Amino acid sequence: MTQQLQRVWTVRRPERIRRPCGRVFVVLAFLLVGMAAVEGTLANQNKRGLRVVSIEGVLRLQEEDIDLGTAALILSRDWGTPQTLHSYRRKIDDIAETLQAKIKEKHLPTTHRALPIINAYLFEELGFQTVQTADDPEDLFLHTVLDRRRGYCLSLSILYLSIAERLGLPMYGVVVPGHFFVRYDDGEYRCNIETTSQGAVLEDAYYLDKFKPPTRPGTVYMKNLTRRQTLGCFFNNLGNSYSSIQRQDAAFSALQRAVQLVPQLGEAHTNLGNIFLYRQAHRQAIACYEQALALLGQDVITFNNMGTAWLQLHDYQRAESCLMAALSIEPDYTEAYRNLALVYLSQKKTDQAVEQLSTALALKPNEAQSYLLLGQVYLQAGALSAAQDQFEAALVLAPDLIEARLGLGSISLALQQAEQARMTFQTALAWSPNSAQAYFGLAQAYHLLGAFDSEIWAYEQALRLDPFMTGAMQNLGNAWMAQEHYAAAAELYQQALAIDPTNASLYYNLGVAMARQTRHEEAIAAFLAAIEREPSNGAAYNGLAISYYHLNNYELAYQYAHKAQALGVEVQQVLLQKQR
Repeated sequence: MTQQLQRVWTVRRPERIRRPCGRVFVVLAFLLVGMAAVEGTLANQNKRGLRVVSIEGVLRLQEEDIDLGTAALILSRDWGTPQTLHSYRRKIDDIAETLQAKIKEKHLPTTHRALPIINAYLFEELGFQTVQTADDPEDLFLHTVLDRRRGYCLSLSILYLSIAERLGLPMYGVVVPGHFFVRYDDGEYRCNIETTSQGAVLEDAYYLDKFKPPTRPGTVYMKNLTRRQTLGCFFNNLGNSYSSIQRQDAAFSALQRAVQLVPQLGEAHTNLGNIFLYRQAHRQAIACYEQALALLGQDVITFNNMGTAWLQLHDYQRAESCLMAALSIEPDYTEAYRNLALVYLSQKKTDQAVEQLSTALALKPNEAQSYLLLGQVYLQAGALSAAQDQFEAALVLAPDLIEARLGLGSISLALQQAEQARMTFQTALAWSPNSAQAYFGLAQAYHLLGAFDSEIWAYEQALRLDPFMTGAMQNLGNAWMAQEHYAAAAELYQQALAIDPTNASLYYNLGVAMARQTRHEEAIAAFLAAIEREPSNGAAYNGLAISYYHLNNYELAYQYAHKAQALGVEVQQVLLQKQR
């Protein structure tokens, strides 16, 4: 009397954490006040902030004692620069001292009249330039700007403000959504300085029109910021940088500090919500997004990510509402169309999912992610040829898109093309050697090929990379069952159930493993647990019938055998007969 094990065949696509299409780079704003430098000295020379050695020490200082350059270089050190804080601070001091001499040579006061000299020295003589994108996390840090003589709006402005701090110029940083610029304001004369345009002077109207900062009370946009608010903005960008290199715990700590230091900054709440979303703390993520929207008003990225959080909670109505709100703000935001497709796919509304993805591709035909998701929709619907076309189209645009190769491997498995599946998953591993999903698919290909030792090895590799992959635990248990290592199989099923206690097929397989060891009482408990979670599991009723028969409880064996037969399971004739 034997039972067929239940196995996991699908090469499961990992949960897709939706992130913003582009990073929200919130930038620093800094107030520099103080008297003009005495000739031969720097205006910041007596600040207590020069003597601190940790960011905690910086934050314990009084506002007027904080030294921006020192604080930024401490965070560079924490990021991992091998050179000392003092060596980089000396570079800033050298620039400031050179500017002091140039200003004196021109017989100018250290006021706004010195700004053209600063701009000419930094951007023409020293050659500091603007990077085209802010994709490299290194570009956030002051030490990188000094080494490479390049940066984006935030990092160039930090350099500018650090120099102004040493010259005693009353300068501030100003934050708008996704951008940062510097402002000179001595109470009588005020001007905005755009560091990404070699220090060009721009009117407020330019920033109001281009970046459309919210005007509601309680925000920090377009205002001169305090030092602590400035550091809060820096921590927001620091969180993005840590997140980009997969240091999620460090990102979480940085973003928590950002929210504490500048709670009026909407982007900090959005980015903290993204970390909660990554951690699958969906309700905390939603709370952050709601706070961000209260500050930002209509924000496409925040609505998109909140829709994703509701999707993960299976609240499809709220998810759809948030994503439609995102599209009402930015109708060509393809990430929202993809997420809407996932909402419909989760409800098995294949046609609506295809419609959303077709719209996304019509808007932006060169986005591989849209082809990938469309392939996954077709794969779930069983349209294997259409799925293959979409996966191949995705790979033309992005050959390193591992999920598309996994999709092609899944198609080969579904068609029982074992050798093709093996080659496809091995190619996937050549592109991404640490892909647990690729090893999972490769193991299934080996199973079809009858290469059972290789199957076991591949499942073990998958679990080495992802110790919580319950499908690999289940199928590895099945492989050990085929080798008659029943105790090892039972241990794997139990480990998987500790992670996924609602999985009926795991309880069923555990019951089979226990029955093979003649541990029928434990087998019965497992079969009953399977039935509790899946009342139509006829195989579990058949397992109960077999175990009760071996325990000489023929009446219960007879009852459960007939239930199994009614559910379409082929039952041994001896179990269907009443025993005396």
